[in-house]
Amino acid sequence: MYSEQISESLTFHLRNVALLSFNGDSDYEDIISPFTRIYLVTEGHGSLNIGNHKVLLEAGNLYLIPSFTACTYHFGSGLTHYYIHLSIDQPNGLSPYSLYSIINKIEASELDSKLFQRIVQINPDLQLPHHDPNVYQSKLWMNKKVSYQTAGQHLETIGILKQLFSRFLESGQSHTMTSLLKYNIQPILIHIQNNLQRNILVDELAGIACFSKDHFSRVFKLITGMPPGDFIIRKRIERAQFLLLTTDLGHKEIIDQAGFKSTSYFSRIFKMNTSYSPENYRKQRG
Repeated sequence: MYSEQISESLTFHLRNVALLSFNGDSDYEDIISPFTRIYLVTEGHGSLNIGNHKVLLEAGNLYLIPSFTACTYHFGSGLTHYYIHLSIDQPNGLSPYSLYSIINKIEASELDSKLFQRIVQINPDLQLPHHDPNVYQSKLWMNKKVSYQTAGQHLETIGILKQLFSRFLESGQSHTMTSLLKYNIQPILIHIQNNLQRNILVDELAGIACFSKDHFSRVFKLITGMPPGDFIIRKRIERAQFLLLTTDLGHKEIIDQAGFKSTSYFSRIFKMNTSYSPENYRKQRG
C-alpha cells in the first residue's frame, strides 16, 4: 500500500530550464550541485559518471542526477539536450532519494518530449547564463527563486516537474517509507531539522516519540539506517554542504548554522563523510 501523505509533503522548485547544443566536446569533472538535474537528450552522445557508475548519454533518453551527487560530464560535439535544474524540499529533512528507489536513465516517451517542450515554452528566460558549471555555480543567484507571471504558469510548471520526476521512481514502496508511516517518526525528523543549531539529545527525541530510549534508537535505525546521533550529524553535514555551495558565508557562520561545536571537529567530520575538506568542497561550485 502507498500513502499519498509522503509525496504530498514534497515541494518542487524550478531553477533553470532550456534547450542546449554543444558545438565541441566538453568535459566537466567532479561537479557537485545542490540541485537535482533532469536531462532529455535529443541528439548526439556523451557520458555521465555518477559516483562510480558510468551512464551513456544517448538520444531519446531521460537522465536524472540527484542533488549533492558528484558527477563528471562528457558532452560530445553535436550533443543537444533539454535540461532542468530543480530543488525538492521535504519538511522532515529526509532526501527524496532516501524515500524512493531511483533510476538514473530511462527511455523517453513522446509525452516526455512534449512536457520538456512545454516547460521551456512557458518558462522561456530560465536558461543558464553559461553552460560551464564551474562558472554558473559560482554565482549567488543560485538562491534566486523563479518569478511566475500567473498562478496557472506556476501550477503547470510544478505539475510538469512532478510528472517528469515520477518517471525515475522504481515500482514498489521503499522500506524507509513503510516504516516511516508505521511508526509516525515524521514529527521527530522535523524536530531534528528545525533544531540543528542547538544540542539535540536522544533522550529528548525518545520523549517526543513516547518510546524508551533503547526502543526509540532501534526504531529510528530501522527507518533511517543509522542511529539517531549519526543521523543528526548527517543532517548537519547536509546543511553545511548546502551553505558551502549556495552562499559566501564564512566557516564560522556555517559551523554555527549547522550546529557543529568547533572548526576542527567540523573539518574532520565533513571530510570523513564527503571525502572533501570544506574548502575543497566549496571549490567544486567554481
